[in-house]
Amino acid sequence: MKTNILKVFIFLFISVISVNLYSQKPKEKSMFEKYNLKQVSSEKVGREKRDRETNVIRAKYNEYYVNRKYSSPDSIAISYLKDKHSEFDLSENITEVRVAKTSKSLGGKYIYFEQNLFDVPVYSSNCIVALNNGDTVTYVLNNLRNIKKYNLQKTKPRISSNEAFYLTLSYFGINDKVVRNPKSKLVYFESEDNGLELAWKINIIAMEPLGDWLVIVNAENERIIHVEDIALYHNGSGMIYNPNPITTAQTTYGGNYVDNNDANNTALQNERIQVTLRDITLDNGFYKLEGPYCILDDLETPSDNFPELTNQNGFNYARNQQEFEAVMVYYHIDLASRRIESLGYNIPELRTFSADPHGLNGDDNSHYMPSQNYVAFGEGGVDDAEDADIIWHEYGHAIQQNIGIGNMSYSGETKSVQEGSSDYWAVSYSRSVSSYNWGFFANWDGHNPFWDGRRADLNWVYPTDYVSGHNGGQIWSSALMDIWGDLGRDITDRLFLETHFLWGQSPSMEDAAEAFIQADIQLYGGYHLCSIIQHFRAHGLTNRELTVSVSNRTITADETISGCDVNVSNVTIQNNSKVKIDAGDNVNINGTFEVKVGSELEIK
Repeated sequence: MKTNILKVFIFLFISVISVNLYSQKPKEKSMFEKYNLKQVSSEKVGREKRDRETNVIRAKYNEYYVNRKYSSPDSIAISYLKDKHSEFDLSENITEVRVAKTSKSLGGKYIYFEQNLFDVPVYSSNCIVALNNGDTVTYVLNNLRNIKKYNLQKTKPRISSNEAFYLTLSYFGINDKVVRNPKSKLVYFESEDNGLELAWKINIIAMEPLGDWLVIVNAENERIIHVEDIALYHNGSGMIYNPNPITTAQTTYGGNYVDNNDANNTALQNERIQVTLRDITLDNGFYKLEGPYCILDDLETPSDNFPELTNQNGFNYARNQQEFEAVMVYYHIDLASRRIESLGYNIPELRTFSADPHGLNGDDNSHYMPSQNYVAFGEGGVDDAEDADIIWHEYGHAIQQNIGIGNMSYSGETKSVQEGSSDYWAVSYSRSVSSYNWGFFANWDGHNPFWDGRRADLNWVYPTDYVSGHNGGQIWSSALMDIWGDLGRDITDRLFLETHFLWGQSPSMEDAAEAFIQADIQLYGGYHLCSIIQHFRAHGLTNRELTVSVSNRTITADETISGCDVNVSNVTIQNNSKVKIDAGDNVNINGTFEVKVGSELEIK
């Protein structure tokens, strides 16, 4: 019987580091977990999303707000929230929120606000205001929590962060451990059972029980409020495989194409190809797999010795050699990172990215660790890093944490969105290499006796076919790959990356679809809405109509009208209103369409 002892990584000091692990295979819920974060329930009402309890606006999908008095994105976003404060249940001066981060992308600017009470951040509470490149507010996502009802008075924590950390160790049953420099933060946490509580947020990384442990400790009564393993796990596995021997041989698992305890054979050997390993490092006469986008690092057990050669063209290994996975990881992470930059996105956190080709104590899984921003791959079954799908999938989790506001929830539909997105990122690449069974995610690492693998070509419909977790993400990845089939890889990948700026920390499946639609409006003026809406409707991810009709109306306020086809009949724009029409295909005008003096009309 295993003893519950928390084994921590050693980084110069004996220290505990906060991390998330992202992966591909589901894991069993740990006996330690205690999920107690209050969930916010909302529903779509037209082109908005409203809180079921308070009727506060949770999202505006077709906002159109212009304020020419300000030039900075932060100032415009702040002025917007002040002008609309009552709709979002904010005070007139919006003193309860502050700008946490501003990002700029090809599609515009994204201002992220965090909620505070007495200058203490409220956990899992944020708001996104999106501006297009013309500095017009076009999209708003409001995940701020309804905390006014608690009427709390300002207090100080009765226990210190250090005391909260040792309470965490006690909760896990860890004795006689000296751990320095844990990550901790004072927050207000809204729990399901007790409401809003002043608490310490503690993060520790562990190998056994394996996970990135988030523990919320009440700062006044020492109660362990919430315990969550925010790790996401993945099954997996330079000459390299591209993407894997099953795909390039156009076969299925069996015969000569089996793992056989990592044994090599002629068939598997012949599926390797020669590739260029770009920008490797020459150090004291030895070439190393270190470059501007990827650095191999021995971060987890088992220990690794990475190849260092005097011949830069000598990284030619068989699959039964440990060095083979090292070359695979370097090549594919380098390629994935360059792919992002080739699409116009510069994300510094995704450069000089660390990867451990053999980690997780050799288990049949892989993961991404956000707080240290690295990936590691297991060796059980087929070595994870022998399948490019697994490498691209794990790197996809790094994208999720380093674009937008990060710190995403890993539960419910948000978990499915994340896993489905990582599957999409992997399958988008492998389909660009070969069309053979392109819908099979992890064609070599999975779809075999070790695990079932997943698909990105299903006709599943939300919510009928939805199941929580990894498998539910197949609806999302399949919808994106349907769009990929119409628009091609470059456009769909660019829209996919842009979408991350609009997610917030806990997108539902429908939120993700609306964000993707908004990304097309931001980047392409809605040019691809016909295809996008059609495929999202087919998978039940949006109820938007392909044709939007506006008739017999007088428009007196700023408005955006978007759809595949837009039909306009007997419409007048007045009162200095600004109206924008984003149509994927046609704008059909019947009858009268009058724009009064001082008003504006923009058609894309």
